[in-house]
Amino acid sequence: MWEDFLTKSDRIGLLATTRALQPQFSSGAGHESEERQTQSPRSGAPKGTVHEKFNVVMLTTVHIARDVRIFHHEAKAFAEAGFSVAVIGRHPRSEETDGIWIEALPEPTDRFHRLIQGWTVLKRALELSAGVFIFHDPELFWVALALRASGRKVVYDSHENLPMQVFQKLWLPRVLRWILVPTCWILEGLCSRALSGVIAVNETVAKRFPKQRTIVVRNFPTRTVLDSIGQEVPLRLRGRVVIYAGGLSRIRGILELVEAFRGLELQGAELWLVGRFYDNAFEKEVLRSLPRNVRWLGWKDYSDVLCLYDKAKVGALLLHPAPNHRDAMPIKIFEYLGAGLPVIASSLPQFDDVLHGCGIQVNPLDIEKVRDAIRKLLTDESMLEQMSRIGRERVLTSFCWENEARKLLEFCSEIASQ
Repeated sequence: MWEDFLTKSDRIGLLATTRALQPQFSSGAGHESEERQTQSPRSGAPKGTVHEKFNVVMLTTVHIARDVRIFHHEAKAFAEAGFSVAVIGRHPRSEETDGIWIEALPEPTDRFHRLIQGWTVLKRALELSAGVFIFHDPELFWVALALRASGRKVVYDSHENLPMQVFQKLWLPRVLRWILVPTCWILEGLCSRALSGVIAVNETVAKRFPKQRTIVVRNFPTRTVLDSIGQEVPLRLRGRVVIYAGGLSRIRGILELVEAFRGLELQGAELWLVGRFYDNAFEKEVLRSLPRNVRWLGWKDYSDVLCLYDKAKVGALLLHPAPNHRDAMPIKIFEYLGAGLPVIASSLPQFDDVLHGCGIQVNPLDIEKVRDAIRKLLTDESMLEQMSRIGRERVLTSFCWENEARKLLEFCSEIASQ
């Protein structure tokens, strides 16, 4: 099955390096094509009960099916190269969108419900079948091992530093966290050795996995996205808007950002918060006394977020200096710069080179310093224009997704052809 599409990928010339992996058409290719025509989700299969063979199936219970990295980057990269792709994840309904089949999971009511969704993921994964399965959540390791035991090829996409992420889960008792951190470190390392391969979001994460079967695929915006943002309205004609897009949590500096605007006496200045709160108590804390110049816009689809960038002047990213943020490089920093938005960011060392000349770095816990940086950028138009130009040129030159996509397809093609 995979070999059929690998040849197709070569034929359309999207990846020169896949030519070295090009096998001949399998003898069952004609039968498989007929099967796809009769059982395709596009042909009216019952909702949620698709029996389809795919080249790649993505698995997630933590993320929504249309997550930026999972759907808009990785799944689309495979689809554009001629592979058939499915994503099993949270979504209102099972459907095909942008040439990718989404096998919908319901929104979990709580953490326990999300954990037991793994059984549903395993069942549907076995129904869909795939040349390669890529799972995106550590809690699906047992599903991945079950798939491996049944002879499937399975890849782990590690988005974050799991042990440090567990350490930052303040809702867990401190003693339990101290036990779970080394346990997660050991188990993740051991279990990954049973997999076909590992994709890591950065070099620091990659160090914890087998070197010979691990590749780094970083989070950068696509050239298509970069060409679509930051061009409609000149920066000087936009309102004095600072935007933050992403998960809303204490450790991401949301409270400090809101408090900086509470004391900001600058006509027309606004903060737009775009995203979901992760914690109900923190949501109530922030929203119960939201300043007039701060707007919470809720969760928005990716395309809507990109449109909002064109209405803002500055992007914000105030990650606290927490263990899991060591070496973290969120995609939003590149999206901000690509949209021509100078960035106010934490004074973390990994941001230094990226933001040189196109942003201001501050201590994210110092509200007054954050406020001063906001005021400086929103009142100095010439500096804003210069930073905007430098930032956009830098992203277009050095931080586009297409190079990462090429590595991803080469890696998975090699695994599938083994």
